[in-house]
Amino acid sequence: MRYQINGYTDMYTVIANERKIGGAIEAGSIRLRTGEMFANAVLTRLEMSGAHFCSIGFVTEEGQRLIVHVDDISMIADARHVNVCDLRNDGMRAEKKAERLKRLKRLCELNEGSCTLTFQEEALLLAEDIGLEEAHAHVDLSFLPQVEKARVIRIA
Repeated sequence: MRYQINGYTDMYTVIANERKIGGAIEAGSIRLRTGEMFANAVLTRLEMSGAHFCSIGFVTEEGQRLIVHVDDISMIADARHVNVCDLRNDGMRAEKKAERLKRLKRLCELNEGSCTLTFQEEALLLAEDIGLEEAHAHVDLSFLPQVEKARVIRIA
């Protein structure tokens, strides 16, 4: 998990900057005023009208895409920003992984022979979002710097 989402403003920021920061927003559950509950819903859109949030688009575990007015939402529980590989919603995990993998392949194809810092950062972000093992299975990422895991040293 990257971090908890604390409100509509956080949701809007993550969705608007999805390409730059990666990941997705997944809510543990969304309950509507009608009493309907949706577990592991992935938020895909947050629409604004002027300075006010008016509707939220999300995808349920069954793959149903819903657009709901914010006044019809009773509760959004446990909303968090997570890597795509960590999504619990299987359908959206597969869809977003395929989307990110396609972008990573295209990025590597366009930058073949040119290994700039910006390219490395974007490729690493995409690979971590997909899952490093899966990304390595589909794309040659030998140009990425090897990141050593931090060692914990106990002094006392």
